[in-house]
Amino acid sequence: MTFLNQILAFGAAAFAIPLVIHILNRSRFKQVEWGAMHLLESVIKVNHRRFQIEQLLLLLIRCAIPIMLALCLARPVLTGATALEGDAPVSLVVVLDTSYSMDTIDTSGTRFEHAVEAACDIIESTGRGSEINVIMTGGKPTLLFDQPLFDSAAVVRRLRQQQAGLGASDMQGAIDEALATMAGMTQARRELVIISDFQPADWSRIGDESSIRQQLETLSIKPVLTLLPVGSPVNENVTVDAINFPQRAIGVGQQVDVRGTVRNHGLAPVEKVRVVMRVDGEEVDVSQITLGANSSTQVLFPCSFETAGSHTIEISASADDPLITDNRMAAAFNIWDTITVLLVDGDPSGQPLKGETDFLSIALTPFTFGRVRLADLVETQTVNPTEVNEELLQSSRVVVLANVAKLDDKQLTALTAYVEQGGALLVTAGDRLDLNWYRERLFADGAGLLPAPFGAMLGQIDGERATARIVAERFDHPTLEFFNTPANGDLSKAEFRRWMKLEQIEQSATQDDVTNSVLARLDTGDPLLLERRVEQGVVIQLATTCDADWNDLPLRPFYVPLMQQLVTTMASGLMPPRNIATGDQAVAILSGTEPGSTLSILTPDGSRRTLQTVTEGNAELARFDRTQRPGIYAMSLPSTETIHFVAETSRSESDLATLNDTSLKSLSESLGSSMVKSSDEYLRQDQLRRHGQEIWRYVLVGFLSLMVLELVLQQRFSGVRV
Repeated sequence: MTFLNQILAFGAAAFAIPLVIHILNRSRFKQVEWGAMHLLESVIKVNHRRFQIEQLLLLLIRCAIPIMLALCLARPVLTGATALEGDAPVSLVVVLDTSYSMDTIDTSGTRFEHAVEAACDIIESTGRGSEINVIMTGGKPTLLFDQPLFDSAAVVRRLRQQQAGLGASDMQGAIDEALATMAGMTQARRELVIISDFQPADWSRIGDESSIRQQLETLSIKPVLTLLPVGSPVNENVTVDAINFPQRAIGVGQQVDVRGTVRNHGLAPVEKVRVVMRVDGEEVDVSQITLGANSSTQVLFPCSFETAGSHTIEISASADDPLITDNRMAAAFNIWDTITVLLVDGDPSGQPLKGETDFLSIALTPFTFGRVRLADLVETQTVNPTEVNEELLQSSRVVVLANVAKLDDKQLTALTAYVEQGGALLVTAGDRLDLNWYRERLFADGAGLLPAPFGAMLGQIDGERATARIVAERFDHPTLEFFNTPANGDLSKAEFRRWMKLEQIEQSATQDDVTNSVLARLDTGDPLLLERRVEQGVVIQLATTCDADWNDLPLRPFYVPLMQQLVTTMASGLMPPRNIATGDQAVAILSGTEPGSTLSILTPDGSRRTLQTVTEGNAELARFDRTQRPGIYAMSLPSTETIHFVAETSRSESDLATLNDTSLKSLSESLGSSMVKSSDEYLRQDQLRRHGQEIWRYVLVGFLSLMVLELVLQQRFSGVRV
């Protein structure tokens, strides 16, 4: 404890005044003996003892009265075990939850509005010279300012302009960012305040809370950590959880089946939910559904696109719930006019279906060969190996080397440049391959294009009956995931009589831009399809032939969709993804654009931002990384073309439950923090930390009580009756 007026505390010495008066006025008497004295001795002893006790009690009260008065005037302050910080400036970091769950509405506004008001109250209370910054958690942790500000009013103005509705929170990343920011601050007094709705989904991803506490302990100056929860749990919410659509290339006029998953998180069924699909912002289809309690359903929307280029679809659900931000979800498509495929036939033939690429050509252009009045997405051109040149390669989206013996040095140089600049190459096995050339030049000890060298021939050799089949499993690669649905075909039905061993070799440490993966495997354990990413391009290697010489794939019903999936996925997969997670970069590869061109991008909140292209290798790229808000981003190119990106986040926060009091208390204890229910409570605690708690009012009450008590006791002991 300390005193604000320490000099007045010395007034407590006035307690000596009643003590001196008492000593000076003690009764002085003479002892007179008289005859009947012995009859009163016992009564005198009892009365004398009572009189002494009464006088001593009055003396103590009278001594305490000036002491209490002096303490009251000195203004005592309780400080606890630490020194008072007073009005010293503070380094303050506020971690503010800006995720989409903060848009939840209650009777007095949204959770985010409550959070902003609390943050502004705390920031405005900081003293002069304090440095402040805010970490926003939605989408990805983002600083409100590049550097801490010393102007609290400017921070508050900027903070009131912010909006929630961003992607799901990354609390671990936000706390890491906050601690890194605080480590660069200068004030000795440091505080970290986390304002959030504290949903279980956000905090379950941070792992062990004690690790955060250890991070705090390692700082040279440990900050005071405070948790401030806002909002109350909500039991009802309707969401659009997912949009499922084909991952292959889609052509003009092709029908696309789009499935939207709509979920009811509430405990009661929801009837007449209107589900709408929009294409490029225009409503094209509507469905009405009923959702059971805590259940989900899929809604199918078939659609097609009449023009090539970038398009978007959006599915929204109309429901009366407290959070509308997650009632919609979007996806971006690139619609192709044609995909040009160059088929290099290493074993041509004049007889029908005897050439190496005859079956493949039919599979890729079935409508053309069937003379059906429908347009094929793929357009093929078949050439002999000697005809391959740079012009043919650059005009093709996909190149297939089918049982090609080898290429000359000039052709190999052109092919390498084609792949590195974003081309797609499919290499198939066969009996004409020059194995030494493939190993030494196309594989080149892992530095070439080929994922693996072609090895020994396996299967039916020298009359032995040995066949293999594709391992029936769930395929993760977009090329084959189409066949995870049994109705699309069972790849394990195909029989392979011959194949070549693909000798997978670990990539060297210097090959950072090269990765290999197995797309499909035979039941012998041998890889059937290998993929390698080489700079901006992709190479897929097939261990068998693409005709019927070594297998019966071309005779199976699924051969056409298999080859279509393989080629179209290779063609479309080379483009940077148009559907990204919130916080990820939106990247576009531009052709025919001048280096350093200025582009604009329209964000989901309606604002427009500019960016400049950058040159990387032989490509001109546009990058935009401020994608924390879910929704559609439209990038306008100098050619007047528009490229769409869609940033989406997980629906982990759509369950609007919050941590209960017990869980919050446990979290607070594990973090070594304090927890407050409002900004007012925080300010009271902060006032105690900085200035302590004045108790002069309680001392004044004690002083007045002693005055009254002294008067009452004096009258009682003297026998006075009022």
